[in-house]
Amino acid sequence: MASAAWGRIAPKLEATGRRVASLEWEPERRNSFVPYTAERDTAYVDLDGRRLLMMSGYSYLGLAGDERVVAAAQAAAARYGTGNHGVRALAGSIPLHEELEAEVATVAEREAAIVFGSGYAANVGTIGALVGPGDTVFVDKYAHASIVDGCRLSGATVVRFRHNDTDHLARRMEAAAPGGVRLVIVDSVYSMDGDIAPLPRLREVCDAHEALLMTDEAHALGVIGRTGLGVEEHFERRVRVDVKLGTLSKAIPSMGGWVAGSAELIGHLRYAARPFLFSAALAPASAGAALEALRVLRAEPERVTRIQGYGTRFRELVSAGGMRTGDSETAVVPLIAGSDESAYDLATTARRLGVIGLPVVTPAVPRDLARLRIAVTARHTDADVELAAEAFLKAAGECGLLAG
Repeated sequence: MASAAWGRIAPKLEATGRRVASLEWEPERRNSFVPYTAERDTAYVDLDGRRLLMMSGYSYLGLAGDERVVAAAQAAAARYGTGNHGVRALAGSIPLHEELEAEVATVAEREAAIVFGSGYAANVGTIGALVGPGDTVFVDKYAHASIVDGCRLSGATVVRFRHNDTDHLARRMEAAAPGGVRLVIVDSVYSMDGDIAPLPRLREVCDAHEALLMTDEAHALGVIGRTGLGVEEHFERRVRVDVKLGTLSKAIPSMGGWVAGSAELIGHLRYAARPFLFSAALAPASAGAALEALRVLRAEPERVTRIQGYGTRFRELVSAGGMRTGDSETAVVPLIAGSDESAYDLATTARRLGVIGLPVVTPAVPRDLARLRIAVTARHTDADVELAAEAFLKAAGECGLLAG
């Protein structure tokens, strides 16, 4: 019986194996699940004894390995132990969680906040707590997988609209069935394209159709806005969103996800967001690291200035050399290669030249738009940006991927 059961699922397992083998058919083409060892104070990593420049890491503020953040994690573990031994509603809460949530609320410029075990859990849990059968959720075509999964699991009617196309959103809303909660969800900065959601126009459309607006700040916090506070600051606080959500694993070098809003909203999520209510509490070390990193963000806005300047410079260099960067306007810069195989070719060649740019292929991105997803950080230097651009252009030339 067991062998028959496995026989039914075997085609799925085999298909995955064939898919990976079609891209990583020899050891030097391995670009996924590679165990890099990061240097503490630079943007470099070690791979099998080679020192390589990492250009695809998420630590936008350059705080992964920062002595203050590491010390805060160590102090939290020493004080509270390695785990919290329960869910937050029962035995899992510690004072550090409340300190962290207060700091998140301050950074998000909201009345209250709640912290989940991951950004994925925050999206799934929040969406499921806000909408269900009889409600309608409108989702940008390029929204993160955690948003899409949260919408599907909620039981609400899901309507997709073209990426950053607010006129299409308005038409979709006009055609949708009336009644129920209406929720529009977008990423503030899109993780694969580096472009920014048109917040003012989104707010207008939502208000005109009696809809709530939710934004995921995962790649916006620490990256856009004059001091790195995200999409509302980027648009000079002319408009506000109803539900603001983000992660503690990118610019903030820890683990966890957060939601910020009114006290009533957060109180509801504490009891209605299932991934929060039924998951173990965030580990003390993670909470301590996140809290300290948020404080550094507020104290050192010059890190954000560096990110924005380096991002612009890198984009200018590679674009001038003939590489396609799509609609990027942030520190997230796609180097579009085309086919999945071409993206792996480009990544493998660039690594041989000393620089890591990791490939993103279908279905994470549309067919024939596979790319290297580059993330410029405050840990990079002027020299790093110049070196990376030169290496990627040389690699693209060798792979026949330059325009013209």
